[in-house]
Amino acid sequence: MAISNTFSNLRKRYSQDNPEAMRNPWILAGLGLVATFLTVNAVFVYFAITTSPGLVTEDYYDRGRDYEENVLKIMAAQEALNWETKLAIPSQIIIQQPDTFRFSAVDSRGIPIMDADVSVVAYRPSDADADFKVRLDQAAPGQYQARIAFPLPGIWDLNIAVKDGENTFTMSHRVSAQLP
Repeated sequence: MAISNTFSNLRKRYSQDNPEAMRNPWILAGLGLVATFLTVNAVFVYFAITTSPGLVTEDYYDRGRDYEENVLKIMAAQEALNWETKLAIPSQIIIQQPDTFRFSAVDSRGIPIMDADVSVVAYRPSDADADFKVRLDQAAPGQYQARIAFPLPGIWDLNIAVKDGENTFTMSHRVSAQLP
């Protein structure tokens, strides 16, 4: 009889109908963990939907296809120019402090590229709203420069575009702007 009472008490203690199960700290911890997981994921989804950095363009597919079709033509045309270019950037870039960026270009015969339209687009990979464009002025034959100040710290991609009549030359360079 003692054994049957023990099983009976054991069955009552661990029964599905036992109201004390919700007082067990392991059950409460498990439910808290699941609730925390769901809450954090809901917050991530909310921020992903409401805070778009604007890095994806509306016509990304068409632009990608056009680039794929024309990339070999662009590379061949740029290679045919056979320009020798150089981008001189400051050794340390501090935000909100303008510094001189220089670009020089000579053709395959060593003649400086004169009166070209040279511009730098500073592209911030993490925030398209911070991007800006600066035109470089000709300082000497084949040498262009501008004072550029970066508004935010972090990584920036400098996309240099040179248009000299029918000729177009592009190059990219990655820089890092730091806090003072």
